[in-house]
Amino acid sequence: METRYIKMDFEETLEAKKQLLFAELNIIRTGKRVRNYKILRKRELVTKNKLKIALKTLKTKINLMESDFPQEEKPQIPKTREKRKQELQEQDIKQELQEIQDKLAKLQ
Repeated sequence: METRYIKMDFEETLEAKKQLLFAELNIIRTGKRVRNYKILRKRELVTKNKLKIALKTLKTKINLMESDFPQEEKPQIPKTREKRKQELQEQDIKQELQEIQDKLAKLQ
């Protein structure tokens, strides 16, 4: 491989050196940011794990406390109410259907 040289003015040389130094500076800054990001990410993961563990222990404590409470018996809702609601809905639907059929009969 053969080495070739380019003739440059002093100002061009100075500008090229400046650009090269700025590029190096940007690379160094980027590397610094990447390292800081990695450190912060590790801290975040450690904190999340601690929080997860704390929540698990809290949940187990709450479950233990709830198991010590007396159990409350819930009154059962009579099924007749539910049946009545369903029957009323069915009647409404049947009534609407009958009205639509009457209207159709009048149109024919």
